[in-house]
Amino acid sequence: MPLVKGKILIKDAIKRNYAIPAFGIVNLEGAKAAIEAAEELNAPIILQTTEGGINYAGHEELAAIAIASAKKAKVPVAVHLDHGRNIKYHKRSLELGYTSLMIDGSTLPFEENIKITNKVKSLIKDQDISLEAELGMIGGKEDDIEEEADHFTKVEDAIKFINNTNIDMLAIACGTSHGFYVKEPKINISLIKEIYDKTKKPLVLHGGTGVPLNQITKAVKAGIRKANFDSELKKAIICGILEYMYKNPDAFDLRKIFQEGINQAKEVAKLKIKAVQADGKNWLR
Repeated sequence: MPLVKGKILIKDAIKRNYAIPAFGIVNLEGAKAAIEAAEELNAPIILQTTEGGINYAGHEELAAIAIASAKKAKVPVAVHLDHGRNIKYHKRSLELGYTSLMIDGSTLPFEENIKITNKVKSLIKDQDISLEAELGMIGGKEDDIEEEADHFTKVEDAIKFINNTNIDMLAIACGTSHGFYVKEPKINISLIKEIYDKTKKPLVLHGGTGVPLNQITKAVKAGIRKANFDSELKKAIICGILEYMYKNPDAFDLRKIFQEGINQAKEVAKLKIKAVQADGKNWLR
């Protein structure tokens, strides 16, 4: 049963200097693409769901897909709640068997962010569940905020936040944005390294879609230990389905139609796994 605690994945990533690729899913096809890519490259991964995805597909339904997929996988897989802003999603995720949580209080005043983070932390006391929080504004579709230097995570804030929460992972704003980019992003590698060096905490890169692979690798070397990918895989599924239907306009077998979407998303996932240097890091063998 390779469903594992998020803490175990992150500890290994710290030890061997790579990042865990975390793939957002809203359906079975997304989970299959991520798991198949991970198994082909012998990589540990995270399957994660957002409040929006849960509202679309149902919390129980998405949890069942993610957890069943993880338990059948040949590689270590954690199941994570991404951008959980409402405490009720954290409570239900724990009941359903999630092994990692993210509390997103980044839009709140600094002290309120600390307060709500500690509130979620109290929910997972003695459960060995990993907790991620966010500091700074990572704009894009999640927050509808333009990516500007003023929203970057400040080193002194990161130090204070971690000292007051002792979270397992910290998502920082360093030049990325959720969704697709209008222009090529430029990650502030020096900021990542400075925060990592001064806090000694694993950092999380949000908005990995569309970021040049070499930038992702540099970010990992600077201290990123979890990297999120979502929109690009969803688009790959759609493109695969459209291409199949263009070539087979009379097709109606959903298994064949969706399989092409899975195949294309899997190839995208493999690129991301290699970029974060997680390939070959399967420690279950």
